[in-house]
Formats: sequence, C-alpha cells, structure tokens
Amino acid sequence: MIALIAGSKKTEQVLLHQLIHLLGDFLVIKSCALDEEQNPPWIGSADMFVFSSFSVRTEWEALHPALHTYGLTGTRTIDPESFSLLLKQPEGKVLLVNDDSTSIEETAESLYQLGFTHLTPVPYDPARMYYGELSTAITPGEPERCPPSISHVIDIGVRPFNMATLLNIVSFFQLPLASSISERYLQTIVQLQQHLLKQEEHTKALNAHYHELLNQMDDAILAFNKAGHITAANERMAALLNMKEETLLGRPVKNILNETPIGDFLTSSDRRKFVTINNKEYLQYKTVTSSFEGSILTIKSVEAAYEVEQAAKKAQLQVLRPQYTLDDIIARDPQMTAAKEAARKMAASSHPVLIQGETGVGKELFAHAIHYNSPVWQGPFFAVNAGAMTESLLMSELFGYEEGTFTGAQKGGRRGLFELASGGTLFLDEIGDLSPNVQGQLLRVLQEGEIRRVGGDRNISVEVRIVTATNKMLKEEVQNNMFRKDLFYRLQVLPLIIPPLRSRKEDLRLLIEEFLPADRTISSEALRVLESYSWPGNIRELKSCLAYAVTLSSGEIQPEDLPEAVHSAAMSDSLTSEHETILSALASSERKSLKQLAEEVSTLTLQQIRLRIEELHQRGFVEKGRGRMGSQITRAGLEHLSPRSESR
Repeated sequence: MIALIAGSKKTEQVLLHQLIHLLGDFLVIKSCALDEEQNPPWIGSADMFVFSSFSVRTEWEALHPALHTYGLTGTRTIDPESFSLLLKQPEGKVLLVNDDSTSIEETAESLYQLGFTHLTPVPYDPARMYYGELSTAITPGEPERCPPSISHVIDIGVRPFNMATLLNIVSFFQLPLASSISERYLQTIVQLQQHLLKQEEHTKALNAHYHELLNQMDDAILAFNKAGHITAANERMAALLNMKEETLLGRPVKNILNETPIGDFLTSSDRRKFVTINNKEYLQYKTVTSSFEGSILTIKSVEAAYEVEQAAKKAQLQVLRPQYTLDDIIARDPQMTAAKEAARKMAASSHPVLIQGETGVGKELFAHAIHYNSPVWQGPFFAVNAGAMTESLLMSELFGYEEGTFTGAQKGGRRGLFELASGGTLFLDEIGDLSPNVQGQLLRVLQEGEIRRVGGDRNISVEVRIVTATNKMLKEEVQNNMFRKDLFYRLQVLPLIIPPLRSRKEDLRLLIEEFLPADRTISSEALRVLESYSWPGNIRELKSCLAYAVTLSSGEIQPEDLPEAVHSAAMSDSLTSEHETILSALASSERKSLKQLAEEVSTLTLQQIRLRIEELHQRGFVEKGRGRMGSQITRAGLEHLSPRSESR
C-alpha cells in the first residue's frame, strides 16, 4: 500500500487523482492532508510513504519519530494544462509564489527545464509585500499568497509528480509497468493536444463568424496592426478600393491606400475627414486600438451619416430640469446618510463627480440632487445614457456638427450637449461603456475646456459641470485596459459611492412605506421575507416587487403575494444555528483553521464545518482560507452578528 502525505487538501486531491489514474489498478493508495489529519488509522499498514514536499516530510517525521516505513519525497513538475497560459505571457520578470523556498526553487527549475526561458522568475519573499517593478505573478495553486501590489496572477494549478517519482514507485514495488506508466503519463499531453486542435477549429469558426459580421456593416472597415499590415477588411472596403478581400489581408496598408484619396488621411493627424471617392462623399474615421496595438479605418457615406442624425431624434436622451433634491432621497442607514452628506458637499464644488454603485441604487437621483444643490442650479441640466447609443450617434449628440457635415442636415449646423449645457450640468450615465474614441474626446474637454464639432475645424469653449455614473468597477476596467487611466482620474476627482440596498437594511421599511399605496399594508411575515432577501436589483427591484405584490394581493400583502424569485431566495438565504455558531467562533479572532473550529464547535464534524464555511463564504460572511491559512469573518458577517448581540 502507498500512503500519500500532502500539506493541504487541494494538493492531496490533485496528487491522489494522479496516482490512482496511473497506479490505482495495481496498488492500494491511501492519503491524508496534514492540515486536517495527522494520525490516520491506516498508518501502520503502509509499505511506502510518498510525501508531496520536503517540508511536509519533515513535519510528518517530527510527528511520527518511531515510524520507520520507507519514505519517498516526490519531485514535482508543471501541469501540462497550464502550458498555454505560460506561453501567452510576454517575456520578462515574473514573481514566483509558493508556500516555501524549496517549492519555489523546484518550480523555477521546472520552468527552465521545460523551455519557458522567456520568463525570468523572481522568488517570493513572505516578508516583502511590495514589488513595484513587477506586475505579474505565477503560482502553483497559491494565489492567496500573492502580494496586493501584483495586478496579474497566473495560477498554474497544483504541480503533479514528475515521471521520475512515478518510476521510483514502480521500481520499489517491482512492478513490470514502466512502459505502461510512461504511456499513461503521456496521455495527458495527447489529450492536451486534442484540446488545442479543437480550440484552433473553434478560433477558425469564430473568425469566420466575425468576418460575416463585418460584412453586415453599412460602413467600409479596414484594420491594420502596429507594423502597418492589414489584418481585416470587409466587402464594402474591398469594393470601395476595387479589390478582392483576400488580396488585402497581410499587405502593407500604405501600398494599398497611397494611390487612393484615403492615403493622405492615414498620415494626417486628423481623426475624421471628408473625402470624395467616385463622385460620392464619405466621412472617414481613424481609431487607435489598444487590444492589438493597431488602427481601424472606417469610411461612412454621408447618406448613412444623415440616417444617424435622424435616429438621434429617437435616442434615449433626456433634456430636463432636475426633478429630485437630496431631501427626496430616503435614508436612515449611516452609509446612505453619509453618501447624502458627501453629495451635499460635492454639489458646492465645480469639480467632476463620479457616482458609482450597482444597477438600481439611485445614481441618477443623486445626479439630479447634486445639480439642484449646486451654484449652477438655475442653469440647464442635461442627462444622457451614454451606453445606449452608437459611437457616431453619441459623438453627434455630445459635440454637435457643422453645416454640411451630413447631407440634408440642419442648416447652420447643430450645437451638441456640451454647448447646450454650458453654465449648467451634463450628466453622463453608463460612462463605463464609452468607446475608446469618445473617451479620448471627453478627456480633451476636461483638460482644455473646449470641444470641436463633428466636421468642424475650430475649438469652442464650454463651461459645464460634469457628473458621471457607472455600475462598473472603473478601477478594474482601467487595469484591464478597457478604460483610459487618465480619463478615470479626471472623472473621479470627487468619487461618490452609493451603497446597495442589501447593506442598508435600516432603510428597507422606510422605502416599503414610501412605495406602497396609502391604502395598502404588509404583514409582518411578508416583511421578514423582504428583510431577509439580498436585493441584487436594489431599489428598482424593490419597487417592481411591491408593484407585483399590490397587484396580486386582495388586502394585506402576505408572503405568497411576493414574486417567487424573492420568496424562494429569501428562504434559502436564512442561516441555521450551525452557521451562527461558526460565525460567532470566527468573530473572536482574525483567522482560524478547520481544526481549531472543530475543537471549539464540538457538536459538528470536520466535514460539516467545511460545508458551513463554504455556505457562509457564498453569502459573503466569511473569507475562506486556502491550505493552512484558515478562515476569517468579513465585515458583512460582523454586521449580521451585531444586531443579535445587541438584542442580548
């Protein structure tokens, strides 16, 4: 019998699966993880102990000094399934993170021996928490150990045993299986290759799909990379150039376009320009992209652009007077009252305000109130859903256009919202959905206080208060290169975070009273259901829920009158006494291991505690530890316990 001894449950599971897959037909295999079990009942029956690392072997032998069964310290390698992740990583230094120095050295050696020489590993030092020169970390199954300063973590998974370790086991038991084991081991590589071939087929199908989508566009589109070679073009562009699509791809863009009216536009600093091709007028757009370090050239006929102008009349655009003040925002909860007070102070300033919060929390309500309480409250207030428009339409609405830009367009041109809102407030909702081009134009307005109309060649000064809102985590969007860093810092001079409804339960009853008709009441049972629900849709979902209940109920609202999704989720969200006991145990210290919790909560088995920890983690009440780090209660968990403590 083989006895596998690992440090953590995760490592045990991966290595046990490997041994059973390769040797399970010939040998009995038992296993344990030291952070959960240190004296298994089968310890005396083992013919060989296989240890996951040198540090694990040292710890085991200290626990069992009188046990002299043969032991083998396994050598580990890189999981082949992570090869593609490593190959995609650009050349340079990476932080190598693991739980001990020996494992880090082994991982570094494996990377070198396997040919990943484009990566220069820097060993992780637990005493050092900041690595300013590094942005990427590689870790074999220990992502929670990576320092907060590292923005990109590549988890290559628990390292399996290498072939030498497996053959040592075969030799010890004198099994005539060396070639068979080698073939089984190589099956993983074959399966990986099959997976890569399927991915390649999927990529080809996806490229064909994207090509079809490009050909459905009304505009002529051409993309070229940093080296100036054409990477994509649709049928309309090929027709405009009187060429075939397949003859365009891969060729230098200058060679193709230099002899056409478009060539001058490529080398100019203009982002848009009119051009006449075959006696027809077109508007050219040039966009620099960060995704593949290239550019996209779009050519739109002025007739199509005029259709965009007509569509603007039906766009989701609001030109309003502010409808709400801060007094209209219902709040008793400390987080919400703090947000109102912050908004009141921000309103007195002329700096941009960035309102962040989940969908349905009332971001537009705050935008109205900020304008109403501002020094420019008598000026115009315009609100536009930036995420609901195409780039062309939004550019036309925000910046306006000059006369003659579009065939049949308004005589004298048209002022955009930046001009119309001058002396007042412009509210841009869903700011996180702006295209890179519009982001660049908005940054210019914030930096220079000037705009340029579409098709115009002169700058126009504007003086407007900018309030923006988003339900996205813009900081993460910046890290993922989806939002400009310089624009983010310009917009978030005054950041205002609106708390979700689930964290301001003190306000729930006030909101219910506000939204219910004067002649309707709600039972205490239904109220408890609403109070235990997590409200992912926030205020908007609460309004819809109450409207549904009022429609279906014949008198006082009962639990069965509530939407099924709310009723079911609230019931499943309730915590049992076991959950409460574990939360209370975790509230007394920073972190506790499963073993420590089992000693304190003697009424539950280790498996029951592990299950309850996972359920509490899903609710956001517990931060689940990896390996031997243990688990700890979160702020939400403490907030859940505090009312109960006060009631005692």
